Amino acid sequence: MSGLSMLGAAAVAYVRRDVAVFPVEPGGKRPAGKLVPHGLKQASSEESDVLRWWGLLPEANIGLPTGLSFDVLDIDGPEGMAAIEAAMPLAERYEDDPTVDGPTCRTGGGGHHVYVAPTGVGNRAGLLPKVDWRGQGGYVVAPPSIHASGQRYAWLADWRAGEVSPKPAPTWLRKLLEPERPAPAPGGVAGAATAGTYGRKALESEIARVLVAPEGHRNHQLNTVAFSIGQLIAGGEIEDAVSAIEMLRTAGIRCGLSDKECVATLRSGLDSGSLQPRTAPARNGG
Repeated sequence: MSGLSMLGAAAVAYVRRDVAVFPVEPGGKRPAGKLVPHGLKQASSEESDVLRWWGLLPEANIGLPTGLSFDVLDIDGPEGMAAIEAAMPLAERYEDDPTVDGPTCRTGGGGHHVYVAPTGVGNRAGLLPKVDWRGQGGYVVAPPSIHASGQRYAWLADWRAGEVSPKPAPTWLRKLLEPERPAPAPGGVAGAATAGTYGRKALESEIARVLVAPEGHRNHQLNTVAFSIGQLIAGGEIEDAVSAIEMLRTAGIRCGLSDKECVATLRSGLDSGSLQPRTAPARNGG
C-alpha cells in the first residue's frame, strides 16, 4: 500500500475485515459521485476497488453502508444524548440489557455513532429528538474521515469496524423502531373497539391537557397526566410505552418545560401510576 493515503489505507483495512466501503466527498458526507455515481449501491469489499478509488481521490472520506453487517444509532450531540437518557427509564420494563452497547465512534461534529447488530429496519430520521437510525438503505461516514468542521471521526476504545461483533439492539429500542400496530376490528364490525383503542384515545386526550396547561401549572399537569398514562401502560391498554412516553415528553417541552423537568416529572408520575394499573371501563352487553 505504498503511496496510499491514510484514508485509503483505512479503507483497505475495513475491506480486509469484510466491511464494504465506498468513497465519500473529502470533508463531506455525500458519495463521491464521479467515482460511485450510484452511491452506496456501489459499495465494495474488494481491495482492488478501494485501491482504484482512493488512488484517484486520496482524500475521500469513507462511507460504510448500514443494514448489512450492522445498523447505527446516530446521536447528535448533547440534545441527542439527553433524548436517549430520557428513553432509558423505559428499559426497566424489559428483562434484557437496557443499554445500547456496541462499538462507538465520535463524529467530527460532536455526536456519536453506536454500531448494533442489523435489525432489518430501514432508516428512521427523527427517531428521537436529535437521534436518527441508519439501517437498510443507509450509510454512515466512518473514522478516520474528516468532518466539515476539520475534526476527524474517531473510534472510542480503539475499536475498528469488523474487529468486534455489534450486539443486538435492546428490546426498548427495537420497540421504538417498530411500534406495534393496533389489530383490526374483529369481523370488521362498525364501531367495534380495536385493541388499544381506549389507551390511544386517552393518550391523545392527556397530551392535549399538557399542551394547554397554563404557566405555573404545567409541571403539575404533566405529573398528573404521567400518572394516568402509567396506570394504562401497567394495565396493558398502551402497549407501545416507549412512543407514548416520548410523545408526553415532547408535549411537555412544547408547553414550555425544560427537557430535564420533563424527564424527572414523567419518571415520578409513571412510576406512581404503574403501581395502580387501570384498564378500559367494562361495556354493557346488548
